[in-house]
Amino acid sequence: MGGRPRIVSISVIALTAGLVLLAQVLAINGCLVRGTRPTASGTPTRTPRALSTDVPTITSTATPQPTAVPPTATATALPPTSTPKPTSTPRPFVDTPTPTESPVVGGDGLPANSLGATAEISETAEGPIDTPIPVASRVDDPASPFYNTVWVGLYGTPAGRGLGILGTASPTETVAMAVQQAEAYQALLPGIHVIPYFHMVVTIADAHPGPDGDYVHRVSGERLQSWIDVARANGLVCVLDVQPGYSPLASELAFVDPFLRQPGVHLALDPEFMMLDGVSVPGQKIGTMTGAHVNQAQAWLDVIAAETGERKVLVVHQFDDRMFSGKEDIIDYPSVALVWDSDGFGGPGAKIGDYRQYAAEPGFEYGGFKLFYDYDVPLMDPADVVILDPLPALVVYQ
Repeated sequence: MGGRPRIVSISVIALTAGLVLLAQVLAINGCLVRGTRPTASGTPTRTPRALSTDVPTITSTATPQPTAVPPTATATALPPTSTPKPTSTPRPFVDTPTPTESPVVGGDGLPANSLGATAEISETAEGPIDTPIPVASRVDDPASPFYNTVWVGLYGTPAGRGLGILGTASPTETVAMAVQQAEAYQALLPGIHVIPYFHMVVTIADAHPGPDGDYVHRVSGERLQSWIDVARANGLVCVLDVQPGYSPLASELAFVDPFLRQPGVHLALDPEFMMLDGVSVPGQKIGTMTGAHVNQAQAWLDVIAAETGERKVLVVHQFDDRMFSGKEDIIDYPSVALVWDSDGFGGPGAKIGDYRQYAAEPGFEYGGFKLFYDYDVPLMDPADVVILDPLPALVVYQ
């Protein structure tokens, strides 16, 4: 009589263990499909691939239309050899409703007086989502960095925690997380090459003026280079993000210039933390940028592209109409791939509304889409992102 209950108990235990194992497998697969936060454990599964430097030399002969540059970003501060040679092809302006304004909100876990991600909230009113029509990439230029390619990356700063998932683990562990997130997109885009990348804030806006009075501090060049080296060794590209504060844009372009001359290293600008009014503190009021600033950055990248033979990418973040003026003044530099990143956290309806608005406005060349692991409710699945029209050239997770 005593032996029979023991057999039943062992069977129940075995059945329970099997169900737990099955649940764990399903949970891991579900996280990858949904694009939820990747883990820092494990090693990269991607085969290291050297970044190609065999790129045709960029040439452009047309003369740009002159644009006025604000005092904080003067054209004279560009490198002596900087001679912009773009083809001027401004897109037609499309009048769209101004999004509903919401208060600026603060982020959690930020380092003291560092405000690099405190006001990123989508301010387009929430609404129903109609089903977009799946489309292929509109990139038809084989020399474009986004030809048959989508970049999927992680946002943050090498300086440490507080601005995003990048910086919460070592560079090597972050490679593994970026590859994991990119693989979720590769599974949905079998005909397109998905490249993981690091999106690194290197000039960080502060709530205090600091010794230079510019309300920013920078990641050390040594630390930044170490992250770039790890990314390159594992086949990732890098985007260096600048939050200018009160620092002249030319000063920050000069800071990143030596890194931008390396293969696979590109630039991003964050208008939210560019304070042009002369009185506001970064993070307490949304900053702004102009088309002239974008042209200034493109002119700088145009010189680097001509000297290195590699087309460069410029990413501009936006989540609010107040963050930008003068889009109609933006010039098309053929050697620069301009990405308009739909930033800000919120529900899918608001995020998709912003993306569609920016895609219809002047200056748009490529679309970018940012997602927040902890603040988007609900967090959009990769399957929802890849059916946006146009297909984003760049997807970044914060």
